[in-house]
Amino acid sequence: MPFKTWAENNFGERHHRETVFYPFGGPDFCFPYYLFPNAREYILVGFEPCSLWPLDELSPAFELGATLEAMRHYLSFSYFITKDLHRSLAATDVRSVLPLLLTQIARCGLPLLSVELIDDGAEGLCIEFGAPDDPRRLHYFRQDLRDFHWNESNSLHRRLLATKGLAVFVKSASYLLHEPPFERLRQVIRDHASILVQDPSGVPYDLLKKWRWSAGLHGQFASDIPVFSRYDQSSLARAYLASKDSRRLDFGIGYLTTASTSSLVVASPPERTFSSHREVACAS
Repeated sequence: MPFKTWAENNFGERHHRETVFYPFGGPDFCFPYYLFPNAREYILVGFEPCSLWPLDELSPAFELGATLEAMRHYLSFSYFITKDLHRSLAATDVRSVLPLLLTQIARCGLPLLSVELIDDGAEGLCIEFGAPDDPRRLHYFRQDLRDFHWNESNSLHRRLLATKGLAVFVKSASYLLHEPPFERLRQVIRDHASILVQDPSGVPYDLLKKWRWSAGLHGQFASDIPVFSRYDQSSLARAYLASKDSRRLDFGIGYLTTASTSSLVVASPPERTFSSHREVACAS
């Protein structure tokens, strides 16, 4: 997988993080795992239902087909379309993202240890996997990330604030981090992330400049697909244009599914900068 190779070449052990936070990712486990395969905890957030289901009451052949249908767009283009995913899950007996997550854990060659509901009042799943004597965890939260849906007492918020050296991954996020109702999420990223890996739909590049973060520019970027043209990323396009290194990514990712036009930004706060391909200072 080209993305896995890119992650191995650009991250590795020197950029190990204990916790990876993936807002708007839904049931997408493979990408954050390939980025940080040694993390102890992966926190995924989406709108999709996440109930448990009785294995002994389901037809394996039927559920495998339903799972593959729900993952069809993801397998082709690297992201889920929310409305299509909801429709696919509603057509199954499971009606949960759990089969999708378990399929990806198995695809990554990881032993499954246990599956439980999150027990602190949140709606979500806790999946343990890996070595029995050293388990790792995937937490999936069904959570609306707009400001008025979560606060300091929220389970997800408390978990993130208790984390040091948080890695954040943002992909195919519908440019929601450009919108006013997501100030609390932007604040969490600014105050608690030690590394941010994102496609152009993540934190606005102008805001990274305001934060005085450093950014490594990977791939190429001129503009996103037309449906997102109202979001101004002209400063990001200028930064790519000014870069002397025009090396492209070997894969499409997010909404830019063609390798020749896709891009990723790897950013970090000024006190925790690190060497990265085409790193530039985002000073104002």
